Amino acid sequence: MTNPLVLETLQKFRIIIGAVRQHSQALEAACGISGAQVWVLASIADAPDITVSQLSQALSVHVSTASNLLDKLARAGLVERIRSEEDRRVVRLRLTEAGRDILARAPRPLTGLIVDALEKMPSDALTRLDSELSCLIGNLNLVDRNAANVPLSNLVR
Repeated sequence: MTNPLVLETLQKFRIIIGAVRQHSQALEAACGISGAQVWVLASIADAPDITVSQLSQALSVHVSTASNLLDKLARAGLVERIRSEEDRRVVRLRLTEAGRDILARAPRPLTGLIVDALEKMPSDALTRLDSELSCLIGNLNLVDRNAANVPLSNLVR
């Protein structure tokens, strides 16, 4: 029989995943774009003229993932890419008026529930959680390390 503490912990994961899914659906309903795309808009709004590599670091995703998200946002007219006059290889990002409008109507938190909740945790608790999650991952038989570079809202759809 499964340990009751295991089942209680499993329920907590379900609550977290359900909350992420619900917030992601609310973002999509209010904005017409994914939670990850809203986070991109919010990151650009916080740091106008951010580069793609800086954005990928801010989102903790691979540069190619950030580029794919940006492609969709640029095609939708929500983000503009501006080449640097000094170095044409450098591309800076800015929100368009339409991008700012979407961000204004997006439910908070813009970074997503998990990032917001983790940022509110005391440092020592966050350190313990990180360590314990590493232990849990170590006990998994199938681990897709590439999932670490995918926005959580894309994983819970």
